[in-house]
Amino acid sequence: MAKLSELGVDFQHWCFACGQLNSGGLHLDFEVSRDRAVARYTALQRHQGYDGLLHGGVVTALLDEAMGWAIFHQGIWGVTAKISVTFREPVPIGVDLRVVGEIARDRGRVIETHGTVERVEDGTTLAEAEATFLRMPEGRRRELEQRYSGTEDAFARVRAAVEREERSREHGRT
Repeated sequence: MAKLSELGVDFQHWCFACGQLNSGGLHLDFEVSRDRAVARYTALQRHQGYDGLLHGGVVTALLDEAMGWAIFHQGIWGVTAKISVTFREPVPIGVDLRVVGEIARDRGRVIETHGTVERVEDGTTLAEAEATFLRMPEGRRRELEQRYSGTEDAFARVRAAVEREERSREHGRT
């Protein structure tokens, strides 16, 4: 998997989920592969709802962000049109989590995704979601790619890293 922060993606911004400048944010750093994004997160007290439990809105933000980064590796920039979250178990504060987003179906302008929040310790799914993303127009995509590239070719590097990983896997199977 390709770690976005190591490939020149700029996280020096205020996004609640992935921005490093937001002191109250989640500070997620994703690894991406074809149609998939994964991050680790430890639920913090400042993000709790009921005592000792992660707020459901934060759980939803984790899922939304993971699914959004899952579509991004191909240079696709999208916005969430619809999201549906199922909370399987309460998410305790202080627990190490794995957040996964995957593309379920690409229908052109509309991309359907699936996401999970899992407890790392035992792999238990604590929450999952289905979401629909809409591709941004090309002009806006170019604008955003330029803004969030820490280096001139950051997103080309991400796509190349994903392709190298796929070729490596294919050669490993022969």
